[in-house]
Amino acid sequence: MITLVIGGQYGGEGKGKVSAFLAKQESFDIVCRTGGVNSKHTAIENGKAFDLRQIPTAATTGFKGKIVYGAGSLVHIPTLLEEMKLTEVSESQILIDHKTGILTEENIQAQRADSRYAILGSTMTGTGYATAQRALRKLPLAREFPELESMRGDVPVFLHDALIAHKNVMIEGHQSSGLSNYHGDYPYSSNRDSTAAALLSELGIGPRYQMRIVLVIKAFPTRNHNGRLPNEMNIEEADRLNITEYGGGSWGIENNRRRVAHIDYEDIRRAVRLNTPTELALTGIDYLDRAAKKATSYDQLSEEAKDFIKKIEDEVRIPITLISTGPETEAMIEKRYEDKE
Repeated sequence: MITLVIGGQYGGEGKGKVSAFLAKQESFDIVCRTGGVNSKHTAIENGKAFDLRQIPTAATTGFKGKIVYGAGSLVHIPTLLEEMKLTEVSESQILIDHKTGILTEENIQAQRADSRYAILGSTMTGTGYATAQRALRKLPLAREFPELESMRGDVPVFLHDALIAHKNVMIEGHQSSGLSNYHGDYPYSSNRDSTAAALLSELGIGPRYQMRIVLVIKAFPTRNHNGRLPNEMNIEEADRLNITEYGGGSWGIENNRRRVAHIDYEDIRRAVRLNTPTELALTGIDYLDRAAKKATSYDQLSEEAKDFIKKIEDEVRIPITLISTGPETEAMIEKRYEDKE
C-alpha cells in the first residue's frame, strides 16, 4: 500500500506536518522523500521545530524504517548527513539509488550567479541548476561517491519487492501542483514536475499498486515569491487574520514574508484533476476559527469552519479527511473516523 502526500496549491501547504502526523498514526515500513533540497518541510514534535530539506519529517517521530531516495531525486550530501544527525537516523536506514543525482557546491554557486533565478523566486539551493545539468547528462550520480557506498542500492527493485510483500510505503512529495514545471505557473515554477505521477516516476514505481493519495491544501493559500496567486489579499488583511508566515529562503538567504490569499476553488479543482487524490488534508483552519487551535475533534470546530469545510468538499467532490488545527504534529482532526461514528 502506498500513501502519497502532495501539495495542491503554491507550496507551504503543510505537507511535512501531514506526513509527520501520518507517520505517527500508521505503521509505515518505508518512507520516501522526492525532489531536491529547495523546499523545507517543517514538523514540530514535542515542542521542537524541525526544518528539513532532505530527510522526511517522519524521522522526527521516531521512525526506524527505511528512508528512500529514488533516481529522480537530488541529494546534497552535507545536508543529508547534517539532518541524519539531527533526527538520529542511521546509515542503515538510508537507501539512495545508484543513479540519484548529487547536488554539488558548484551547482549552488552557478545558480546564484544567474540573476534570472532570483527574479523567478528560486530558493537558490542549486536544485534548478542541478536538474538542468541532469538533462544535459553532466550531473554526477550517487554511484560516483564512495562516502555513499553503504547507503546505495537499486530503489525500483527494493520498492517493488516491498510492495509485492504488502509493505506500507509513504511518499512525502516535494513542491506542489501550482509549482509544477509542466502543469503549474511556468516560468514562476519549480525545476521539475511535482504532480503525483511525477513522484512515482522519480522513485521508479508503476501506477498499478494500491494507492492512497492525500492532497494537502491550505485554507488561506500562500506563496513565497513572484507569480500567480488568485484572490491575493493585502498585508493589512493578512495581519487582521494573524497570518504571518515566512519561507523561500535557504543557506545564507533569509526567508521572505509569504503572500496570502483566499482559497480559490478552481485551483483546487485543477489540482484534483492533475493528482486524482483519494482525499484532502486541510491546513490553516485555525486562522479561520481561532478557538479551534490544537483541536483534535470535529465537534470542537465552529459552525463557520464546518461550513467552510463542507463548501470545499461540495466544490471539488473529494472528502476532507484530515484537518490541521495548528503547526504541532498532534494538532489534527481525523475526520474520516468521526464521519463513521
